[in-house]
Amino acid sequence: MYYGKKTEVLGKAVVHLTAFEISLDVDADRDGQVERNNPNKGSWMWGPNGHGAILLVNCDSEHTCRKSLDNLKDMSPMVLRTSGPAKLPEGYKLTMHISQGDAECVRVFRTRSTAGMHQTLKNLFYKSFMNFYVEGLRFPDKDFEGLISINLSMLEPSSQGFPETPIFTDRVVFRVAPWIMTPNTLDPVEVFVCSTTDNDQFLKRMRRLVENSGCKLKICPEDMNRGDRWMQDEIEFGYIDSPHQRFPVVLDSPRDGDLQDFPYDVLLGQDFGYVTRTAYGKEVSSLDSFGNLEVSPPVTVNGKNYPLGRIIIGVAFPTATEGRNMTKVVQDFLWAQKVQEPIALFSDWLLVGHVDEFMTFVPAPDKKGFRLLLASPDASYKLFRGLQNGGHGQVNMIVLGKNLGIPKPFGPKVDGRCALEAEMTSLMGGLGLSCTYIDDFASYHKLLGEVHCGSNVRREPFSFKWWNLEM
Repeated sequence: MYYGKKTEVLGKAVVHLTAFEISLDVDADRDGQVERNNPNKGSWMWGPNGHGAILLVNCDSEHTCRKSLDNLKDMSPMVLRTSGPAKLPEGYKLTMHISQGDAECVRVFRTRSTAGMHQTLKNLFYKSFMNFYVEGLRFPDKDFEGLISINLSMLEPSSQGFPETPIFTDRVVFRVAPWIMTPNTLDPVEVFVCSTTDNDQFLKRMRRLVENSGCKLKICPEDMNRGDRWMQDEIEFGYIDSPHQRFPVVLDSPRDGDLQDFPYDVLLGQDFGYVTRTAYGKEVSSLDSFGNLEVSPPVTVNGKNYPLGRIIIGVAFPTATEGRNMTKVVQDFLWAQKVQEPIALFSDWLLVGHVDEFMTFVPAPDKKGFRLLLASPDASYKLFRGLQNGGHGQVNMIVLGKNLGIPKPFGPKVDGRCALEAEMTSLMGGLGLSCTYIDDFASYHKLLGEVHCGSNVRREPFSFKWWNLEM
């Protein structure tokens, strides 16, 4: 109302206000449910009290744009909730948009149709909500932190020739789930080996060991491996995890021997992912084989907890000018995952140069939960002199729970028994571990490898959730 000097009413005006409630929602509290308008949905924080939604990379065989309902379980749900009039005012629009930098890292789907990265949605208010599904397209790496923002804006029409003006924007933030390695202390699921013309006895002993351990043996036939028996060097098993789904993912090494087709043609499948890094323009070395890639069990270092363990790689000595190193693209990828901070050990002094030649981890029945086994020439020398300690050359083993598959050492016999086997069995028996000695001399040892080099184990994932890490 408009009043004159004497408070008389000069005129009346009526203002009509139209209110819309718009909320773009995700599982920001990481409980597997999409809650309404979580105040923390627009940021991401680590830790058990943290927040922010999680994306899985679409790295399994369900890679097409046409998704079935079963495929959607791999994707992160996102819900657009609205309330208000049945239609937006004339000329007003809702648009979903992301930055140009994030555009090649994410894809958004809408039920019954595919939503592009900048899809305009009109007359949206005939429904109270709209379901979307989001997937990642690449893992964190040197040039990608892993964070992705998706925005929803209401646009107000402007004068002809001018772009519409955003008058309201809601935002959600996702982090792409990292690739996680699994240490020897986790339960084995499947053991992978190759069949060659000369390893029948090796396979026979390995089959018995695997059966006693309660897991499955998968044999790559000769027509697939083409004589390349080094299963450990070609691949590394890991997994990705989110509140709504997790599945194994194999990392394919850049060595690309005759086994190079196995991970993509055989392992890749529904809910079994694949990722690789290629050293373009650079010749790979022996240190790029994944016998040179291991991971520790959970550890605490200088007061800092690593509940998912730490990745271990072998490198050249820091001051070396011509030493071999793991290729930079693989190292960059491993560091970018963040949750298993790598450790670099000097391994280039060895002919093959792999960390698995001189170290491994085995379970132990105490609070620490594991022991680090190191190959010791000194202990071997003392054993040969006095049969007191150690067992040089026996750490390149396969660990299947409490069962160890160890390369047969063919040491000197004392009282009719191999002294090296007796000492190793005694040491491991104190940890509650059972030793099986596998003759790999002709089929692996003479070719500069051992039991671990010729096998690979897919294991159960950690029960600990990576997003609960204190970073």
